Amino acid sequence: MMNLYRGNVRIEVVNVVRSNVSAPTFPCRRVSLSVPCEDPRSLAMKWIENRSADHWALISGDSLASEIHGWVALEVLLRNQSRNTMKSNSMDGEFIRLLSGTHHIATSFKRAGLREGDKTAWMVDLSTAEDDEMFLQQAQIMGFKLLDDRPHLEIFDSERLGIEGQKSEDGAIGHIHLADLR
Repeated sequence: MMNLYRGNVRIEVVNVVRSNVSAPTFPCRRVSLSVPCEDPRSLAMKWIENRSADHWALISGDSLASEIHGWVALEVLLRNQSRNTMKSNSMDGEFIRLLSGTHHIATSFKRAGLREGDKTAWMVDLSTAEDDEMFLQQAQIMGFKLLDDRPHLEIFDSERLGIEGQKSEDGAIGHIHLADLR
């Protein structure tokens, strides 16, 4: 620990070694689309029409850096919802906006939503109440194949989300908080 004094203010700088702390499993499943996405808007509309509830989100297959990244985005979403400060009209739209680190809804869908050519997506249960059977049912309705992947940096595309600099979980989490600062 190092102490720095600035006038009457004492600032302590503590070097903390971050250990690998495992987070609970984030309620998402990565899926393979039956064919590469040709029309993102059409696929999104089909998803909205066929999902069993509004708490299901379909996002880009490379937009989650880690389990913790997903949990932080969900926690900020729920905070914004309880404070009536959501910028989007829907939970899934707000989740996508937060992952994208922007207050512009259109920009957020370009970043964390599906794009032409995408082959994978994440199905996310924003209620945290659904079981594996429900994920399977949602995937089958859409013609998706469930994958075993979990969110991690190797499949995370930080540039697509608008994150500059080195790809990291911390950068992805910080990006969420930028969405409400602008």
